[in-house]
Amino acid sequence: MSAAGPSPGPDHSLQATLAGWTVALELATAESAAATRRLLARFPARVGDIPAATLAQCAPGAPRPAPAQRVLPEVRRAPDGGLRLEAEDYTVQLSGDGARALVTGAGMFPVETALKVMLGAELARRGGLLIHGVGVAHSGRAALFVGHSGAGKSTLGTLWRDADGLVLADELVALWPDADAGTWRAAGTPWNLLGTQSEATLTAVGTLAWDAPSRWEAQGAGDVARVLLLNALLPESSSAGRSAMIASASRLLSEVPTGRLHFSRDSSAATVLRARLEATLG
Repeated sequence: MSAAGPSPGPDHSLQATLAGWTVALELATAESAAATRRLLARFPARVGDIPAATLAQCAPGAPRPAPAQRVLPEVRRAPDGGLRLEAEDYTVQLSGDGARALVTGAGMFPVETALKVMLGAELARRGGLLIHGVGVAHSGRAALFVGHSGAGKSTLGTLWRDADGLVLADELVALWPDADAGTWRAAGTPWNLLGTQSEATLTAVGTLAWDAPSRWEAQGAGDVARVLLLNALLPESSSAGRSAMIASASRLLSEVPTGRLHFSRDSSAATVLRARLEATLG
């Protein structure tokens, strides 16, 4: 299997590994397969990896026009114990154990949606979270930052990359507790432009603010929690799913230091952030 991209199988098949979770995909068309290979190009399945889950896409019986504006539909528990997403132009059905997904719909968007929900569910089973934010790493240590639209997540990712830093992801970051090490792990995902397959020990969770000079300051876990929960992908829209997400977030913020990064649009942001990560090195 080539390390240059997802491991291709026959026809429209491929495999990829995200946050230590390997999934085998069977796409409906050559176009969907090509688009998925591009999305997952930096997330190859390694030699010997055994898929923990499968995703199969099939074309709808009749064309269903795409909506003018895309939103992620709520994930509902089905009578058979599985999960179901129903959108205007596609349907996703997931088995109760999260190991199988059937996507009925054309194009790449339904496949991406199913992958996000499957990954979010896998992380939830580990006690983890899939967070909309930017994750950066240095010397095996990682920091996650969350914020509203326009808070500077993508800008910080770009500044960090320009300073030769490792960006895990600048849209969705995978987090989970490592019981053996007594720490939390952060890993990149394919979303958005800067995502990598790397992972690191999470040593800081924070929010962002535009300000000069760039600096790091302590921020209470409660203040960070309010922003974090607004940016967590909920893999199941039920009271049990919400309770599990809140429990995971509470554990995360009780075990990982929290803070606020004030930064300006220059290299000083990377300097402050690197110093913060280096301060956590043992």
